Amino acid sequence: MSIQLLDLQGQCIPVKFIEFSGGERHVQIEADTLQSLPNSVKVFAKIRHSADLLDYLLLENILLEQGLNIDVEMPYFPYARQDRRCAIGQAFSLDLMTRLLNSNVAQHDAQRRSISIWDAHSAVSTRLLKQNTQFNQVILRTPAQIMQCSPELIGLLADEDTVLICPDAGAIPRTQTIAQTFATSATQALAIVYCEKKRDPVTGRIIATQVNTSDLSGKTALITDDICDGGATFIAIAQQLRALNCQRIVLYVSHGIFSRGLAVFDGLIDQIFCSDSIAQQAHTKLTVIQASAMFNSADRNSPSNNPSSSPDNIPINSNDINDLNSVDNSSSNILNSTNNDNKGILL
Repeated sequence: MSIQLLDLQGQCIPVKFIEFSGGERHVQIEADTLQSLPNSVKVFAKIRHSADLLDYLLLENILLEQGLNIDVEMPYFPYARQDRRCAIGQAFSLDLMTRLLNSNVAQHDAQRRSISIWDAHSAVSTRLLKQNTQFNQVILRTPAQIMQCSPELIGLLADEDTVLICPDAGAIPRTQTIAQTFATSATQALAIVYCEKKRDPVTGRIIATQVNTSDLSGKTALITDDICDGGATFIAIAQQLRALNCQRIVLYVSHGIFSRGLAVFDGLIDQIFCSDSIAQQAHTKLTVIQASAMFNSADRNSPSNNPSSSPDNIPINSNDINDLNSVDNSSSNILNSTNNDNKGILL
């Protein structure tokens, strides 16, 4: 189910999501169920289609009108990749998305306690959530925290033959933070190999890719990024890594869309890790990290069942987030403050 309503113990509360014959969405909670709800609930929203977004807004409207406090978990944040006007004639989709999330705010702003998102594509997502919505808190689950939910990945990152592959300039802060988080000592982070990539801003097609190293014999290359869509970025990098004599190539992405399937990686990438932010089909090459359960458990066990009361959350001044125009580097200030307790960064 794309959207779940949970009580404080993490138990699902029944909600009906319906489409009328005219195409309109409709959400219904039975009256007895609604009256019996606790004062605070959590909405776990895996938004994959526009209908899911409307379902969320309708459900939120019901809960707020009932006087309930809500915490929202939205693992894959929609429209985060369109974090600016990329070309003439295109919309600033992320700005509109965050404004839509404020549709129910009238007279209910104090009831929306928090929204948590996972590994935002850039810091523009968290900035606009702070700027355009009235959630009391915006919480960022970092890629390092997701990776820490996987014992297999932890072991891989502890191997001295593992090198991190940074796919492009926009991924530099993310990759450096992962390297620091999983450092084998206080002074020695994981080795990073940096890549360069050029894209056509209109078509989105990759024009050129370059892996900036000369030899990786005997190494395990771990490519890390936020999203895999069709996989062209990683295919091009893996082809070059094979030519550099990598012993093993592994891909980690927080959000696996895999629009062209996983067969496109055959002969190039040996293993793929992703979180459960998006539903996946079972595949021998794919390991899905069950981060949802870990994060929900951490939230339930935090004092007062409220992320704001946890001393481990890290407050970040909105002035520390780079300007919207500095998209490629804008995530550095947030990600460099990563904490490791699976609760997220408080913005």
